[in-house]
Amino acid sequence: MKRYFDPLFSVLRNLLLALVLYTVCRLVFFAENRELFPEVSRAVFGRLMQGGLRFDISALMYTNALYMVLALLPFRFRRRRGWQGLVKGLYVVPNFVAFAADLADSVYFPFSNRRTTFTIFRQFGGDDLGGVFLHEFVAHWYLVLLGLGILAALIFLYRRPRFYEGRWDWKDYAVHLAVLVAVIYPVVGGMRGGFGVTVRPIALNDANLYADRPLQAGVVLNTAFSMYRTLGDDSFQDPHYFETEAEAQAIFDPVHVPADTTAFRAKNVVILILESFSASYSGLLTELQGLPQPTHMPFLDSLSRESLVFRNSFANGRVSIEALPSVMCGLPSLIEPFFLTPYAQNDVRGLARELGEKGYSSAFFHGAARQSLGLAGFANNTGFQKQYSRESYNNEADYDGTWGIWDEPFLQYFERGINELKPPFIATVFTLSSHHPFNVPAQYENAFDPGTIPMHRCVAYSDHAIRKFFESARKEPWYEDTIFIITGDHTNRTDLPEYQTDCGRFRIPIIFYTPDGSLKGLRDGIAQQTDIKPTVLGWLGYDQPFLSFGVDLVRTADEDTFAINYLPNGTFQLFQDGWLLQFDGQQATALYRFQTDLMLEDNRLGAEPEIAASLTLKLKALLQQYITRMMENRIS
Repeated sequence: MKRYFDPLFSVLRNLLLALVLYTVCRLVFFAENRELFPEVSRAVFGRLMQGGLRFDISALMYTNALYMVLALLPFRFRRRRGWQGLVKGLYVVPNFVAFAADLADSVYFPFSNRRTTFTIFRQFGGDDLGGVFLHEFVAHWYLVLLGLGILAALIFLYRRPRFYEGRWDWKDYAVHLAVLVAVIYPVVGGMRGGFGVTVRPIALNDANLYADRPLQAGVVLNTAFSMYRTLGDDSFQDPHYFETEAEAQAIFDPVHVPADTTAFRAKNVVILILESFSASYSGLLTELQGLPQPTHMPFLDSLSRESLVFRNSFANGRVSIEALPSVMCGLPSLIEPFFLTPYAQNDVRGLARELGEKGYSSAFFHGAARQSLGLAGFANNTGFQKQYSRESYNNEADYDGTWGIWDEPFLQYFERGINELKPPFIATVFTLSSHHPFNVPAQYENAFDPGTIPMHRCVAYSDHAIRKFFESARKEPWYEDTIFIITGDHTNRTDLPEYQTDCGRFRIPIIFYTPDGSLKGLRDGIAQQTDIKPTVLGWLGYDQPFLSFGVDLVRTADEDTFAINYLPNGTFQLFQDGWLLQFDGQQATALYRFQTDLMLEDNRLGAEPEIAASLTLKLKALLQQYITRMMENRIS
């Protein structure tokens, strides 16, 4: 038996070793991110681990397919030392890369709230991330040591087959060929996640079968599987919820048509997109949720009291690259970030392009390197006439050592850049200091309240930088004739459990400020990033049709305001009139009174069928409009 089957026994033992290491990485992932899963009991954790085996086996089969074929080839030359060295290398290297990606994702997951997919290579392709990786190696030295331990295990616990050294006859070739053929079926079944013609290949969404909350799917999945399943994948497919577009438009229409009597007024527009600003950092916004906290953004809270703000305001995405399409173009981030998809080359009309046709000058500012995150390409595609970056700032003394120019000097640079624009203008800045690795300039090391998490001090520094910007801007002649919009791009870490739910993770500040007080007040409705475009154009009296998956907040009743966003692995969320609906693409899965049930503990789906049906219908109409327009290049 050993003569014929020892190579197979060796392969099985080596695969078992790798499968055990997948489990080790999942345990490390969970331990590293334990604060994100406070609701996970031992029973739930056991179910997540059990479900994870299915995805681990799939990733294992993909990663080791070539190794298995070469190890089981029915030829005598496989006994040679050189060949066995090659086979071992094809086992050790790919598996180590997969486990290293898993360990790295343990660190990145709190920022993205989902397992990393293949789009990561497009997202950071133009960045110099060497400094970031070096910092993370030092900060998470224990994960580096674990990675080295995993590499050692793969090398030293690898089992070489013991070959029969005699001459082969026809039975040897026949049996070894039969073994190779026989393993194909279980390997393919492992890749697919099951056997039989009725079993479709498992996808990211299937992790929700084992999770109570979409975020828990991150525990079930592994990074290698997420990479394999999104390699060359186009997730946009017409859902066919409605037979005709007219049916969907009757429920939700993203095309905004102004009244014939609309009169345009050429006011300036200044938009500040704040890196990683969660509503949990605001004393005002947490108080509105019945959760009063010390403020870490005192200036912005004071400005909010003189502005138009909403009790509930939400981001449409979870990472920085999702914010710009939402804020500037009214395009929420659904399924994948817009400009990482093949549709990023579609005809896109953002605020800069629409106002540019009204004679506006425009400029986009970001203190990172010009190619960072692909923001420059998107800004250019959406009509910004000028761009300013770390290169144009041209003073490395103000470089933060990781991402770009510190917020305080760069916002002063932004203010000076605005002065050079010919009115009317639209100017947008994307800040960056309120970000991991949570540093502030040396002169402010002890200047701000450290709060309870490292992010609090960074937010206080950025808030200080924004206050200094407004102090300078108030002296300029264009200031009184300007509308200011201030929004977070997405949330970040928080120590408040109410802001760690599927609702709280999207809560950001959205502020509309006019120095003359024409926009002012606290509203009970909902604001989202995609509302910024229609609200600004409505306030200006823009007189041409435009597209946005949001509403004009000034002219829309509170009960008709809404927000939409996307959770990992295929769950869509719709907020409206005090309700949160979760939808998996086919049916509603949960319904919560998110304003009173802050921890989302009481699923009212069965108790409120009419409300669930109404919200589901609206969400389907919105999704079908979004996906089909994206596929057909009709998003402008």
